[in-house]
Amino acid sequence: MPSSNLDRPSQPTTSETRVPPRAERLARLRAMMGEPNRSAVQMTVGIRRNTARHYERFVMPLIRTHWPEVLSLPFGTKLRLAACDLYASAPYTVLFCAPNRPWAIRLVTDVANRLPLPFPVLGYGSRAAMEVLGRVALASEHRRIILVAAFIATIDHALDHCMTDPPVERGRKLKGLLDGTYNPETPELKLARALQLAMSHRLAGWERAPFERAMTKLKAWIDAEVAGMTGVVDPTGLGHRVAGVEGTIDGLLFPVHRYAGEDARRWMYDVSMFIQMMDDYLDLEKDIIEGRNTPVRSGEWTIDGIVSGWQKTVTGIEALTRAGGLGAPHYVRFVRDAYVLMMCEVLEGMASGIAD
Repeated sequence: MPSSNLDRPSQPTTSETRVPPRAERLARLRAMMGEPNRSAVQMTVGIRRNTARHYERFVMPLIRTHWPEVLSLPFGTKLRLAACDLYASAPYTVLFCAPNRPWAIRLVTDVANRLPLPFPVLGYGSRAAMEVLGRVALASEHRRIILVAAFIATIDHALDHCMTDPPVERGRKLKGLLDGTYNPETPELKLARALQLAMSHRLAGWERAPFERAMTKLKAWIDAEVAGMTGVVDPTGLGHRVAGVEGTIDGLLFPVHRYAGEDARRWMYDVSMFIQMMDDYLDLEKDIIEGRNTPVRSGEWTIDGIVSGWQKTVTGIEALTRAGGLGAPHYVRFVRDAYVLMMCEVLEGMASGIAD
């Protein structure tokens, strides 16, 4: 989750003058990622059609009940895109290379791993698998994935843009919201609470422990945000980013924990941290104006570090795919190219402001 920008003390750093203009920074990120291979696009289409369908089914009724006004606000569009295209896409991507894949995905991936089919064919096969999986299997998992994704986007927006209390009071309210001891008074917090209750409804036995771990990580994120807003220095130099990264990923993974495994969790931590690095790198001018002290401003994160982070995520998904028993070179490249394509789309969303 992006770090809150409210009430932060501004501490200019010497690194600010050495960072090139935003247009040049964006060009560097695009060059780093390269031109995506669009022949893998049908895999991404299948994932996002699935997330959009479940957003309509499970999230929209809660929005209409608790915060209908958001549908006419810019955040209404951002909420849908963040939930469907960014957050909810991540656990589905993992399922295509996890060691314990659901049966519909396993059928397609095992055939794709054996037969060196053209990427467009593999893409349509992956899309078909998502269509089947989204309609006839894993109903509880689909529901929880999209609810968690919408919850993350909503509570992050509420903290960053809606709450006006002093930092410590904001932290108290959000923790009370999670514990059920604070009755939300504003529509955005009412929606966040409704999403939390819905995603935790009737947890299966195997889901309870990862859910509780995600809630613990989320509370750690709240504490980190309060620390940042009150000027507490993060001794790691990472601007209190780690708690948000881990809380987001643990939340997204808990519905598919039995399929994904710990290697997938660690890779998703890396991806989430890389996205945060890109976000801070692109938003430097805005962060200076708003007084947000980020690792980019301090010089902790440089373009070289961002490049290393990108390479780590790319080699990471290749390793994850092989570890899942899908070691054919053509299939590893296919999964890699689909990941690169989705991340290029994330970058363009950041560049346009949609993913802020």
